[in-house]
Amino acid sequence: MFHPDQLMTFTLYSYSHIAALMVFLMVLLIMICSFQKWKNQRGEKIIGWLLFSLLAGSEIFYQIWAISYGVWDSRETLPLHLCSFSTFFGIYLYFKKNNILFYFYFYIGFIPPILALITPDLLFEFPHFRYFKFFIQHMAIPLMAVFLLITRKYTLSFKSIIYGVITLNLMIFPIGLINRWIGSNYFFLAGPPKGDTVLTFFGKGIVYYINLEFAAFLLFFISFLCSKWIIKFQSMLEQGVNVRTYKEYDR
Repeated sequence: MFHPDQLMTFTLYSYSHIAALMVFLMVLLIMICSFQKWKNQRGEKIIGWLLFSLLAGSEIFYQIWAISYGVWDSRETLPLHLCSFSTFFGIYLYFKKNNILFYFYFYIGFIPPILALITPDLLFEFPHFRYFKFFIQHMAIPLMAVFLLITRKYTLSFKSIIYGVITLNLMIFPIGLINRWIGSNYFFLAGPPKGDTVLTFFGKGIVYYINLEFAAFLLFFISFLCSKWIIKFQSMLEQGVNVRTYKEYDR
């Protein structure tokens, strides 16, 4: 379950993969559609701390696991992956509201980890530790993004997409330098991962980077539309609750 040479048989869209996707979809829908039921200080605190624990725990225990089994490698294990940044931003935003940072966090923390869940860069099968770490972390990131969007009353403007793209490109430069320095592939700037992921179809050379830029803008735009829908849906739910409450009071 923990040894790095065991259970390296993960298969795309196997039963264990489909099961993980179904769990995530169910939890996401429950969170969005049942917000009014847990919209109280205690409910928000329980869910918030649970998501915080999953994010922090997945990153901390992964580092402990890698060191314990002697597989820690600066080229792969440093917390410089996009999911690691999303994890840290989500943890920070849970404790401190920041509109500008949330724009970027929502754009890199909503659709991208969902795509990673659909086409995971993963070798380890259920019930290996790395299987749980990957799926728990990549589920918790978008769930935290939705949780913060709803509970902190964030709103995203169209300009925030441009801000997100610019911020992402500014991060690329130091990450690219680190990749050249230690021979790593953080942010997948050196090419797509070894597994079968969406990035496999992005081509090579300059075409790969152009497609990355186009994909980033497209995903940010889709995330922007999703945020608008989620906010509108929550408003409709809240109005429905208020109407029912008023009718019950009027009786």
